[in-house]
Amino acid sequence: MNKFIMGGWSQSLSEKPLQEFDIIMYGMVTNLDGLTTGTATSPGWSPEKQTKPDNTSVFKGKTLWVYGGGGCSPEGKPANQEEVLRIAEATKSRGWDGVDFDDECNMNTDLVIEAMKQLKHCSKETSFGFIAGYSYNHPTTENGKKLNDKVKKLIQSDQCDRFIHYCYATAMWSKGDIISNVIPALKRTLAQGAESKKCILALTTRGLTDWNLNYFIDQVLDFNLGGLFIWKYEDLKDEHYKIIKERLRK
Repeated sequence: MNKFIMGGWSQSLSEKPLQEFDIIMYGMVTNLDGLTTGTATSPGWSPEKQTKPDNTSVFKGKTLWVYGGGGCSPEGKPANQEEVLRIAEATKSRGWDGVDFDDECNMNTDLVIEAMKQLKHCSKETSFGFIAGYSYNHPTTENGKKLNDKVKKLIQSDQCDRFIHYCYATAMWSKGDIISNVIPALKRTLAQGAESKKCILALTTRGLTDWNLNYFIDQVLDFNLGGLFIWKYEDLKDEHYKIIKERLRK
């Protein structure tokens, strides 16, 4: 049986993973100086103080915390070796299974890779998420070049377990944007040397339809990707959950 993993993100530690999930990721740890959710002036929970949640006896998958995310600050993190070791120590000491790096604030790629190395030394999992849209597919633009260089460097480091392609915004992209970007982005990552099973396609339940859901699953199957991850999975409709299970778990 060809294995496709399923996973998702939650900003609430009390949110239980779906029964079919292999990966659950909690965050977003956007206050990168204080290593907490929220902001420096209004911090939330911290992976340094919060032991990995044990939310359900039936979930046997991996539980990661998210370093970064939308609105993360300041830029250029991790800034030094001390911060690298802090990421690894929080993960190890509190029993987390790994870290999902969501670079939405111009992180220090070399030190992200160093943090991944430290995590791998502790047998922890690592992933890197990025918006696989217009900029990524247009490397001649300034932002496109930076993102392509970053992804290529991470692939070549061989320290990243999964490359998560965010192919949505606040809601699912339009049909035109999906057709223009999803397949080209996957081809680009594979051409840069990533293994297909290390590539994950991610969607959001906001604006999810039968068409765009099946289009994403088609690519998971056609490219033999690692699997499918879901943002706002707690809002996943029963009929869409059924489609995912039927097509990826057969």
